[in-house]
Amino acid sequence: MISLKPGVVVTGIRPELLLGVIVAERVYERNHYPLTITSLTDGEHSPNSLHYTGYAAELRTRDVAMPLLGVITRELKEALGRDYDVVLEGDHLHLEFDKKDTK
Repeated sequence: MISLKPGVVVTGIRPELLLGVIVAERVYERNHYPLTITSLTDGEHSPNSLHYTGYAAELRTRDVAMPLLGVITRELKEALGRDYDVVLEGDHLHLEFDKKDTK
């Protein structure tokens, strides 16, 4: 199940990000944790952040046991492939669709 932190704005998210969130929910579930999205197009981020264009999400990690944070991060990276960035940033996972040049 996917939960949203109160105040999270879903307006403007891109289909590519939605796919990433669905995959993340399955990875979290497989590891016996619920997925809570703490930011999408809302919040304050760096000026060029992909949050503002609907291509990035922050996923809660505070409920995940420390040993499983690396497992979930690795599984998510493997499942999504090279066009997605998954970065553990202290108190959350940053997930973004960032199409890589194939040339």
